[in-house]
This record gives sequence, C-alpha cells and structure tokens, in this order.
Amino acid sequence: MTRATLVSLLTIALLVAGGPADAKTYRWVDKNGVVTYSDRPPQVAPVEGERDALIDEALTISGITRQIEGLPAQVRAGAETGQSPLSPKDRAAVARIIADAFRAGPILTTVRMAFQKNYDAAQMGLLLAQLRTPTARKMAELESAATAPDVVDKLRAFASQLKDAPPVPQRVARLAQLDQATETTDIVLELRTVSLAAALKVLSALMPPEKRTAPAQVEAMAKEFVGRQREAARQEMLLLFLYVYRDATDPELEEYIAIGGSESGRWFQAIYRRALAEAVTTATETAIRQVAKAFPPKR
Repeated sequence: MTRATLVSLLTIALLVAGGPADAKTYRWVDKNGVVTYSDRPPQVAPVEGERDALIDEALTISGITRQIEGLPAQVRAGAETGQSPLSPKDRAAVARIIADAFRAGPILTTVRMAFQKNYDAAQMGLLLAQLRTPTARKMAELESAATAPDVVDKLRAFASQLKDAPPVPQRVARLAQLDQATETTDIVLELRTVSLAAALKVLSALMPPEKRTAPAQVEAMAKEFVGRQREAARQEMLLLFLYVYRDATDPELEEYIAIGGSESGRWFQAIYRRALAEAVTTATETAIRQVAKAFPPKR
C-alpha cells in the first residue's frame, strides 16, 4: 500500500468517525459465553487477588512486558547507527554497554514499583476483569502472533493485497479509534524518542567537552526528529492494525476500544508512561557512566 493510499484511508476514517463507532454500542461475552449488546459499558465484577500477582498479570496481558523486553535492541540499534568518532569495534562495545544498561529486568522492576506505589485495587480489579474477557484474550493472541519473525514479510504481502481489496471506511475508523484509545502510536513514538535521546546522550559524552551537546538540546533534537515521524507512524500503525486484527469482528473491536478507553485503562496507561520515563532516565545515566569509564573522553 502506498503512503498516499494510507492517507486517503485515514482521512475517510476520520470523516466517517461519527458512524457506528461513535454510537457507543458495547458488546461483551460473559463467562458462560452469553453475548450482550448495550448502549452502556459492560458491568464486570472487579478481579480480586494479591497485589503483585495482579500487577504482573496486567503487565503481561497488556503487552507491556513484551514492549520493555524489546527496548534494549531499539536503543542498541540507535547507538550503532548514530554518529560518533569511534571505530566500528569501539562503537560495537558502546552499543553493548548501552544494551546492558537498558536490559529489561531493571526497567520492569521500576514499572512494577510504580504500580505498587500508585496501586488502586478497584482500578486494577476492573482492568483485569476486562482483560480476562474472551474478546480481550483473543486480541492478545492476535497481537502476540504479530511478533513472529516473519511478520515483516507477511505485512508487506498484506499491504500489497490491500491495493486490490481496500478495507471499508468503517473498519478503518474503528481501528483509528482503537489506536487513540490504547495510545499505541503515542507510546511507540515515546519509546523511539527516549531510545534515540539515550543513545545520543551517551555518544555525546564521548566527545571532547567543547563538542558535546547539552542534554536538554539532545532531548529537543530527539523529540523534533521523532515528531516529524508522527503522521507516518500513525499510518504505519493503521496498516499494522489492519493486519493484526484482520480476524477480529467489528463488535469485538468495539469491545476492545471500550476497554482501552475506560477509566481503568487510562489509569493503567498513565502510570506506565510515567514509570517508563523514569526508568529510561536512570538507564541513560547508567550508560553514560559506564561508557565514560570504558572510553575516557579526549581533551
């Protein structure tokens, strides 16, 4: 699919967003398999249990654990492609140091601690009750399948097929709403920004003092660079959503949108994003110290 086609589809989606998706007709399936449609969100009984176990379950089902596990590779890639005065051998060594500083374990610990500190039993109970529904579990399986090694090739083939069989506007509208409700594109862009800024800060620390870039300037550069990708990122996410949720029905998408946009869903995402920023800041500072030890800057 060409970028122009994606832009057209997204434009159509926004124009028809006042259709079925805005009607707020909710669908859910109870534990007995009974399907219910209503103009009100599903009233689910909050899940009860031990705090830390519920936090870990929520991080796993929501896909956050998987996102964090992929962060070291993103930061390492940024370090390997960024400009620096290092030889290829030294650049590889720096990339390894950065990847170690951004390993998933400590970052996950920071995120868990944030949820422990800001724990709300009612919100977590409601969120997990929704994430445990058959629809949410089905969506989690579809999302997990999209992480297979050959997904890039399959996505290209899928995009090619859309040239002859484009999705209906209502489908595009629902997926655009799902992206907004789950803040998926925003989180991806945040990860790209912090990853790039971290790599640039570490590489800048290797330069002579007069050639280093101030941390605030580095962050501004990273935000500007990633910010220019925002529209393209949303288009890419739309294409990815079309592929990932191709086997999901429209009512299932409506239910999933309701979960992401619920009060408990927004509460969960807000804590995660704040914790991620804190964890990345700590990892960046660790990487700078370790790189400085291994490669004292030239003066």
